[in-house]
Parts: sequence; C-alpha cells; structure tokens
Amino acid sequence: MMLNKAFSSIFLGLGLTSTAYSFSVAPSRIAMTPSSRFMTARFSAVVDDVSTESKSDKMTTLTVDGQPTAWECDEEAECVEVPACDEQDCRTSLDVRLHGQWYDLSGWRKAHPAGAHWIDWYDGRDATDVMDAFHSNKARNMYQRLPKSKPETAAVLDATVAPYSQTEINFRKLRDQLEADGWWERDFVHEAKLLAIWTSLVVGAGLTAQSAPPLSTLLLGLAMTNAGWLGHDYIHGVDKFSNFMRPFAAVAAGLGPTWWSDKHNKHHALTNEMGVDEDIATDPFLYPWAPDPKYDSPLRKIQHLIFYIPFSFLFALWRVDTLQVAVDSVETKRPDAKNELWFLLAHYFALLTFFPLQ
Repeated sequence: MMLNKAFSSIFLGLGLTSTAYSFSVAPSRIAMTPSSRFMTARFSAVVDDVSTESKSDKMTTLTVDGQPTAWECDEEAECVEVPACDEQDCRTSLDVRLHGQWYDLSGWRKAHPAGAHWIDWYDGRDATDVMDAFHSNKARNMYQRLPKSKPETAAVLDATVAPYSQTEINFRKLRDQLEADGWWERDFVHEAKLLAIWTSLVVGAGLTAQSAPPLSTLLLGLAMTNAGWLGHDYIHGVDKFSNFMRPFAAVAAGLGPTWWSDKHNKHHALTNEMGVDEDIATDPFLYPWAPDPKYDSPLRKIQHLIFYIPFSFLFALWRVDTLQVAVDSVETKRPDAKNELWFLLAHYFALLTFFPLQ
C-alpha cells in the first residue's frame, strides 16, 4: 500500500496521471509527420531527415589520422571508440541530458534493452525523469559510464534546451526523499491479497463455466480486467519482484509486456505528444483534438454519444496488437521475445481449454 501511495505521488507530481487503459493502436499504424520528428529528434543518430548543418554540429571527435570516430557500447554500458563512417555514410552523435550532463548515446542505442527507439526520441532533450522512473538502481548508475557529449555540442544544446525549473528540482528531491524513507519497499502481504482476488475470480469463472455461463462470463471479464491492472503495475515496476512477475499480463490477460511497454510506457515518457504517444492515437473513433479538416470525420461531432461503442472493442484490439508485436519481436530478435510468445500461447491454450467457445 505504501508503494502504491508513493507512485501516486510521483505520477501526480509529473502530471502523468491518465487512464491506463486507453484506446490505442499498434506502433505500425501511427504515421509520424516530419514536423513531429524534427520536434522530438533533431539530431538523429540514424541519419534520417538530418540536415548537413546538424551533422556538422554533432560530428564526433577526430582520431590522430584525421578520421571521425563514434562510440560502440555493450549491454553493460562499456563503450569503445570505433570509426564513425562506413562505405555509405557517417554516424552522428545522439545527445541526451541526464541530471544536467549531456551524454552521447549513439553507441548505446542498439544495446538499450528496451529498444533503440526510446533513445532516438530523446535526442537533444532531457530524459532525467524518465531515466529515474523507468530504470532499476543498477541502470540508474550505469549511464554514468557512457561517453559524455563534446563540450561544443553540449554548449549548443544548453543554449536551446530549457534549464531545470524549480518545480522539477523540488520534485526530484521529493522522489529521493520518498525512496530514502522506504516508500519504494514492496508490501508482499498486499501483493498476496491482490493475487488472491484474481485467483478467486478465475476459479469462480472456471467452476461456473458449464452450469452458469452468464455468471462465468462476468467473473472471467472481471478476472481479465484485474489481470490487466496487475500486469500494468508489474510492467511499470523496476524491482526484482516486478521483473519476476512481468509475464503475468501475458499469461493472465493475453497482453504482451513488450507491446505494453512500447505503447503505454511511451505514453508516460512522452505524454500527449502527437505522433508519438500511442495512447492518444484514437482517431478516427475518438479525437482528443481538432484534426486537420482533410482528416476530419462526421463522427467527431457525436463522439461524446457513441464513445462506448469503439471502447467495447478495445480489449480485442489489444489482443491483436499484442500478437502482432510479439511475432515482430521474435523476428527482430528483441530480448526475451520467444519466451513472451510462449506465455501468450499458454494463455490461449488455458483460455480455450477451460472456457471453450460454444
């Protein structure tokens, strides 16, 4: 309970509180406009839509023989200098501010366990609060091993990126104080109670599947909702217990942790940024903002009356998206992707075995 209260304080402080279950789509369905790409990643390390001027500003240091170099890092954030240019192009730096210091993460992006796209979105931006909120203590210490940005690059970025406000500074002090006071310590008795509630719903649904199908359906729906919220907390968590329970959402609710992390963690990290935050990509069913007239829909004028209709299909859409992301993760060899796919298959095996379609 203390942990839950502490997290509530943190999310309120960041202004990131929102409905965790929002209508969303798979990453491939969102078309990011060039303007939003420039806004969020001005000096991309993948050399995509980067001007010549940006490249020159961000070029890495020169070796003795006059050739540019870049960084290559492993999963432990141990980095070495390598040639920046191959036969086709030259890699630029990718600079992110963490606790007031700019770091060149161009060599770390591919080794980042959660995927390179997270690093790319913060090019030329501050990621201090995201770093602290989404990473374990080990990871929060590892970043200091990464190479620092060139002084001239850091000077340019410091001149264009807003300094920390007093609110941000005070919030970080509050977070550190809460953690020091033990509010981050998990209450395992409370966790057992939550899991017992989910278990009782599943058992009740199974026992009444043949004798009382409507009741079984209700209990199963409640169990899925309960599993979704528990999985939400486990995937957000950064402690050992959360890591152990990370597959729970896949087994109990059919929702993949990788899909959830890519979609919902991005919502908290890049809240309400159009073209980035997938939790607000709800058009053409719901419009959080007035769209360009050529993309408008007559449904927008009555969406306050019919919103429950598209939301009724939400869970089914999530399941489809989850399977798509799970297969894609296996093909792209993302960490633990095969195990996650097996957990999802186990979910459907149990679901169709004990609750067969009739």
